[in-house]
Amino acid sequence: MANSFTAPTTYFLQEGRENLDDCLKIAFQAAAAHDVRTIVSFTSYGDGVKLALDSFCSRDEFAQIRLVAVTFPVGKHFTNTNSEPVRVQIADDLLASFAERRVPIVRAHLPFDVIEPSAAWGTVAGRGLNLLGETLSMFGGSMSLCVQAVTLACDAGHVDEGEHVIAMTSDTAILAMATVTRKMLSELVVREILCKPAVFTIGRKEQKAIRAPKSNLEIEGSKPRRLKP
Repeated sequence: MANSFTAPTTYFLQEGRENLDDCLKIAFQAAAAHDVRTIVSFTSYGDGVKLALDSFCSRDEFAQIRLVAVTFPVGKHFTNTNSEPVRVQIADDLLASFAERRVPIVRAHLPFDVIEPSAAWGTVAGRGLNLLGETLSMFGGSMSLCVQAVTLACDAGHVDEGEHVIAMTSDTAILAMATVTRKMLSELVVREILCKPAVFTIGRKEQKAIRAPKSNLEIEGSKPRRLKP
């Protein structure tokens, strides 16, 4: 049909880092297909950016694609399952490598994070946007990070308003039209969801909630076997 197009979406059966290689491949291939020149990567430790530089940016078909890295702001607190403090940051050697390869690093307060209350007033600012972030998490824990990465990269001047970019984490990638955080609700557009988890093994502790459709399986007797990609 002249007024429509069909595009693939890849669904992972788990969340997290084990999808990073596939997510990068999908993101770069989509960028080349859509003539998108910028991939915005939300990264905690810099692993995805390093892998992108080493395995994809060096290839001729992706030579025109540049990377922008977005990470958590200084001072954001993280804890493990035992409520013990955990450091989440990009190592100094990776920061130096990214600077040498002209990959900007954006650190800023995440728009969907609340602002801590004042001891005097006992108020919390930003609850409305925090609710928006929780809503996006229905699509997967990384969807809100992708959206925030686009606006923060635009806020920092590394992406132009109205520019189409691909934003990604380790398990989610979207094609979006960028805008600044201030105009997020009126101008940001998510054009396509390129890949995302179908089972929320981290955010909601799901296990075996869904299986791949039969079209992705090869039947041998009565036992299905997943086809290799």
